[in-house]
Amino acid sequence: MQDNGFALTEIVDLADHNELFELLDNERVYALSHQGITDGFSSVKAISRSTGIETRRLLQPQLSPIDIAVAIAEKLQMTVGFEWAECPAILLCHSHTNHQSALQLCNQLSAELNIPADRFIPLNYGCVGFIELLNRASQLLEDLPDGVHIPLLTVETPEHWHDSSDKAFCGIVSAGATGTTLWRGPGHSLLHVETATEYIPADRRKEEVPLFWTEQGDMYDFRGRPEHKLVMHMDGESVFLNGVDLMLEACLKSYKQVAGEGERILIAPHQPSGKLLKAMIAAARQIPITADYLNNLPYYGNSISSTIPTILARLEEVVFANGYAPVDQGDIILLPAAGICMNRLEDSMCIGRAALKWQPGRYLS
Repeated sequence: MQDNGFALTEIVDLADHNELFELLDNERVYALSHQGITDGFSSVKAISRSTGIETRRLLQPQLSPIDIAVAIAEKLQMTVGFEWAECPAILLCHSHTNHQSALQLCNQLSAELNIPADRFIPLNYGCVGFIELLNRASQLLEDLPDGVHIPLLTVETPEHWHDSSDKAFCGIVSAGATGTTLWRGPGHSLLHVETATEYIPADRRKEEVPLFWTEQGDMYDFRGRPEHKLVMHMDGESVFLNGVDLMLEACLKSYKQVAGEGERILIAPHQPSGKLLKAMIAAARQIPITADYLNNLPYYGNSISSTIPTILARLEEVVFANGYAPVDQGDIILLPAAGICMNRLEDSMCIGRAALKWQPGRYLS
């Protein structure tokens, strides 16, 4: 197990900022799922059983993604203490069916922060987005001196590119935003990181049915109002099957790299849905992968690239909620992820993995 000298500083989120988000409970999801022409959820309890989620977040109706992008940027700078003007690159993941949305958000944020737009690197990367941010930032830092921060931002508002009557998505997606910086300095050491695009063979998909696809038309927003937009759909059965396998593969590869060092291992996987997460954990325990598995779904949902860093931002809270002992210095956190491949929706999925050596405390510039 090698330490490359890169570390994450403080990790922050906005989940508790009620002025930015409103909560969407299962009663409302049940009603939303019955708006369209397809069958909705059979009951409110069925939503809890299927998704593992009780509440999820929507951006407040008067706000847009730039509002939470500015809020998370300000919170990150205030917490860590770096200067934006001294950052050679700023990475931001904002997933969307509109591939220009991430670039547009970066341009807006550059104006708000008074930072040249060419410093921003936009990513439309989906569920593996945070791991890809780590991967890109670690590559950039190879040629940079100590003490240089590369901010990593996630800003996700999936309600803007999903149909609220689509049962496959309406119960799981949640808005979220997170921030941290990677640098050569003290903090949570990045032990390894890797991302890849995996082609899914035809025998692992339904014939002539893509894994994911987009559709333009008259849909419903998450407040039940008609809206014309480009939305994402998925073949839930095939995505579930391959998602479990890819998450398990990512988990196992990282585990083999860090096992045997004597440290306690925790696993903070991407949280796609309750069923998929439970299946992955059950399979991992059979291998066995001896670790503490973290589930943060009930009150946070699947916030796409914001999901894993939201767990890290409130790690002590999540560990306590899962019934484990407090996190200690030197504990290793594995971050396996799998999900949509934004560039090859129909026949591929993204996979990512990373590992951190946790150092409790505050790591400021």
